[in-house]
This record gives sequence, C-alpha cells and structure tokens, in this order.
Amino acid sequence: MQVIVPLAGPDFETGADDTRAERMVEGAPLLRRALESRSWWRNGTVSAEDCVFLLRDTPVSRTFAVERLAEWYPGSRNVFLGAFTGGAALTALCGVALADPGAPLCIDLADILFDDEADPLDYFRAPDAGGLLLTFPSSSPVYSYAELDPEGAVLRTAEKKVISSHASAGVYFFRNAATFLRSVAHSLDNREALSHNGLLFVCPLFNGVLAQGSKVGVAPVRNIRDVKISA
Repeated sequence: MQVIVPLAGPDFETGADDTRAERMVEGAPLLRRALESRSWWRNGTVSAEDCVFLLRDTPVSRTFAVERLAEWYPGSRNVFLGAFTGGAALTALCGVALADPGAPLCIDLADILFDDEADPLDYFRAPDAGGLLLTFPSSSPVYSYAELDPEGAVLRTAEKKVISSHASAGVYFFRNAATFLRSVAHSLDNREALSHNGLLFVCPLFNGVLAQGSKVGVAPVRNIRDVKISA
C-alpha cells in the first residue's frame, strides 16, 4: 500500500520558520504521532519506503524535508509544488505519479489522531470494493461526512456538510491509482457540486468511486484527538 501525505496547504508552515508537523503532540512530533499510530503502520503493512510527501517549494519546507523527513522516513519520496493547488484532492494527485499504480492508495491528511483496527488490504480483496473511509460520530460542520445505506455502505460524501452522523477522520483509501484518477476526473467534471469554497477536497472523491460502479465502505475509529481544532 502506498501512503500519500499532503503537507502543502497554507497552514503547514507556522510563520516561525518551522512547521505544524514538528509540533510536539503526546510526546512525539505531530506527523510521526499521526502516521505511526495508524494500524497499518503498526502491523507492518506500510513503512517509510511506501510514503510520498507533498510540500510547497519554500525554504522552510525544503529544510523540513532535509532535516526531518529524511531522518524520520528514510527511503520516502518528496514532491515539491511551486504554488498552492486547488485543494487537497489535487495536491494528492501530484503524489500519484510516484506511487505503485497497482497498489492500494492511502491519502492521510495527518491532522487527526485516533485509534483503529482498520484492515484496508483485507477490505480490497472484494472485487467490487473501490474505496474505504474511516469515520467517527460527530455533528460538527468542520468535518466532511458520509451518508450510509441501512447495510452501512456509503451512498454519498460531502465536504463540510453534515449529511449524517458519520464524520471523516481524514484518512482515505482507494483501490488503486486508476480508481483515484477517475475519481478526480469526476470531481473536476462536477466541480460546482463537489467543491467547497472553490477547492476540491479528498472526501468528495468517493462520489467518483461510486460513479464507477464500485462500493465504498467505512471503518470506525475511536479516541479522536483533532489537532486542527486544538492547534
């Protein structure tokens, strides 16, 4: 499995010559606390060599890559962007070029801490499984949401719209690069309906997975610690 981590947003650099990723949270730098607490990292499904980090091409982010990412995740790969993109979905798109095209993709925004027992590789053994979304109960409009059918399958997703009680934990799985790319195309074709404040986010991409005739499932997480809110 390939893990793509978008770190190229406007809130990544703090303005004090460092980054949010380096802020100490629960005894570790935030980025490490987030990525390495995931079940797929703890059980050895992924390692540093499977990670692609996306950053702005700025002196602060370049220094972070050399002095932190190279030490924390040796063998990982970086993509530097010369400008802000039109949202996290398009930022993640830039990392797919370096990913194994046949492997499942994990897009991890690395800004929500949680406990989980998700097994995405087992989930994708089903031939009709196209996406997997991690969720927790909430009614806050700061999150993206999934509406589920009575069997627990995703019917639709929306960004910053409380269409259900199933909030996204900021980690998204796609069957492979082709599934992800077709989902991005779907969001571009339906930008007005699927964008938020003019930006394309990752959670609404699952509408594109559904449009491909594939299923999107959910896996629960618990013990949520949202570092975006607490920052």
